[in-house]
Amino acid sequence: MNEPVSSEEPREPAIRRAPRDPAATLTAAMVVYIFVNLAFALPLVIFPAAYFDLIGLPGSGAYQLGGLRWVGAVLLAWSITAIQVLARPGGKAVFVTTGAVQLTFGAVAFLYSWSVREYGWDLWYQILASVTWTGGAVYLWWARMSGRKVLRGESTS
Repeated sequence: MNEPVSSEEPREPAIRRAPRDPAATLTAAMVVYIFVNLAFALPLVIFPAAYFDLIGLPGSGAYQLGGLRWVGAVLLAWSITAIQVLARPGGKAVFVTTGAVQLTFGAVAFLYSWSVREYGWDLWYQILASVTWTGGAVYLWWARMSGRKVLRGESTS
């Protein structure tokens, strides 16, 4: 005969993703940090006048700003420090925090210059730089907070 039909059919269990490993998050954020710094450092160190010309600064301004190689050298040094953090993150929280502060200050500077329209380069570069520095800062802060145990040298398992 007819079996009563249940109003509740068996449901499949909800698939839950495992939480992301804090060490993997920190590693990915440090790689992003390295690329952001290198993307701005290498052109400034190797060919600053051509770099400023590429992003739309007038020729005379690009030539005068060619003396900013030292800014590229500082960013290059930050990239090397980030590689050292990748190799052994334990005990290096201060470097990750300082890197996050560096990206935050860079993002604030680009956003501020945008708000008062004091930039002299092309708009595409202002947008790209603002998004890159802001996104990098947010990601590195998030990785810094989630990777606290890794940075203290504790096991995450």
